Amino acid sequence: MALLYRYVKLHDRADSHVFTFVVTRSVTRDPERDVTSKELTCGYQRWAITFSRTDKVLGVYLVWKSACQGMRVYVDFTFTLLNREHFSCNEAFAGKQVKFTMAAPAQGNKNYIPVSDLYARNFTDTNGEFQLELSIGHVRTVYNADIRVPTNIFGNPTTHGHHAHGHGGSRHGHHTGTVGAAPGTPGTPGAPAASNGTNGTPAKQAGNKLETSYFTFGGYDWNLSIVPLSKDSGSEGRMAVYINRLTGFDHACRVRYAVTLGDGDRRLESGTLQTVSDTEGRGLGWHPRARLADVLHKGVVRVHLEMLLANTMSEVAVTSMGLARDAPGSIGAPGGLDALDNLGRRVPVPVTAQCYDRDKQAWALKSDCHSDTVRLHMVYKDVQHVPRNHLRYVCWTAYLLRYNKGHVETCVLPGAPFSHYYQQEPTDEGIIMETDLAVKAVRTRFVLRCKTCFLLFIFLEKRELV
Repeated sequence: MALLYRYVKLHDRADSHVFTFVVTRSVTRDPERDVTSKELTCGYQRWAITFSRTDKVLGVYLVWKSACQGMRVYVDFTFTLLNREHFSCNEAFAGKQVKFTMAAPAQGNKNYIPVSDLYARNFTDTNGEFQLELSIGHVRTVYNADIRVPTNIFGNPTTHGHHAHGHGGSRHGHHTGTVGAAPGTPGTPGAPAASNGTNGTPAKQAGNKLETSYFTFGGYDWNLSIVPLSKDSGSEGRMAVYINRLTGFDHACRVRYAVTLGDGDRRLESGTLQTVSDTEGRGLGWHPRARLADVLHKGVVRVHLEMLLANTMSEVAVTSMGLARDAPGSIGAPGGLDALDNLGRRVPVPVTAQCYDRDKQAWALKSDCHSDTVRLHMVYKDVQHVPRNHLRYVCWTAYLLRYNKGHVETCVLPGAPFSHYYQQEPTDEGIIMETDLAVKAVRTRFVLRCKTCFLLFIFLEKRELV
């Protein structure tokens, strides 16, 4: 058995994650049994480590658990056996940009170390247990697909289901996509309205929609669709490209990716794109000026997609001021709270808002206006549901939305990203997140707006390791 007991995220160029395991003696005493750890999350993919024994030699492998057709993951990883005497005696091996595929989801070293050396070189303790450290960095997720384009792409559509995902292969090892139903077909959800790329007006879609099969990233299923645009909008022959989220519609998701269409001299690159996949799984998409025929080769569009980020989002409206004086149950009203200073002026009062993460765990945010700047007190309401004898590591980023002359500015809170270890307790004391929003500014704005509450909007992006 391999027990994960420590996790550290390094803020280096490789975005390294270090996992430390305590490996029990069952790994060395049972040669007929391969031991696999519980799954862990890194680089928006699920992983595990497994051990093998052959001819009295211990082997160790990193296993990609979320493998799917058409996807490849490239990883820098290092396994290190920690010596109990001195770090200079550690035993390590590393791989740079090692490729993981559905056909080869496990990569490692079958001849890592002789079992006898574990005891002779003081790697094990008196119980026969030893520590193994795994470092993962530079995780790259790439998806390839070949989409065959029918000759009647701008004619009468060939009707298929919106999420009909084929799993055929191609001679180049790329995943073959399908033709979806026409957007707007009754009973079929369509993609978001496209822009013609010139004046920002919505562009009407032509008959067929081209789709890849699904792939997994960040705990969600996705696919990519290419929507030809009709001549009614002046964009005949052009296309709109969308990334669609097919699962997890309880929350929005911030996604970052890069798309390349075509191959060779017909190659068309999008650069890095970022959008918010809403609760229906749709985003703004990419609207290149090129035509579909420009990336078409022998009736096939080759798609190369690199996924960079997919973070779950929760939007919380936190009121940093009390309700209007004449509102039922408000400040100064019958049954309300008295929140006036010694000059009779209204002052900020704490108000609690609640939200849920993608695992339906409850969190509470309370505004704290007892210092020079507004602070947010974040509490894990379901901390009692953490499994016994386990630690839950949670990492998140919080954003403050500022309204400035009709525009919304997104500001990351100081100190982000935040992280914390949780264990099973009756209640959580919570942690404090500082903001640069002055309490005086909140009070002044509240007076100017009279009976309107001042709202703070927080976006939470959560990644969790159990």
